Amino acid sequence: MESDQAKELLSFHSCRNNDIHNPKWSEGFLGSLRPFRGELREENLIEVMECLKALKEEFLAPAVDREIVSDVVGIVHLTRAWASPDGMLGSNRLLTEAQTRRLLAWADIVEGCFLYLLEGAEEEAFADYQDYLEGAYC
Repeated sequence: MESDQAKELLSFHSCRNNDIHNPKWSEGFLGSLRPFRGELREENLIEVMECLKALKEEFLAPAVDREIVSDVVGIVHLTRAWASPDGMLGSNRLLTEAQTRRLLAWADIVEGCFLYLLEGAEEEAFADYQDYLEGAYC
């Protein structure tokens, strides 16, 4: 995946892309949660992580593109806010306990990767994600 494609995909997953008629907007990471249709889409986590892999060199620059930061922070923050007991998904009991755990684990994986990439620690950045793919992530 090229850097420009990864940036565009992240903007869809964060619902920050202006092309709201593109199916990726409503079916992406955050878009698939509002309105929630009862199913978490693991392919969205995978695509977000693949975007971060494609953008790993961007994190080595002295300044990181504000749009990338806003997309990633938006995904993590809104996922946690919406899944919380007072959030739109939690307060309306739209998620099962298992779905809540899974969604919050996804937010943790994305956030951890993001933080490690900011520190230039590429190997550590994708360790939790790899564990998740192998079924070893708590």
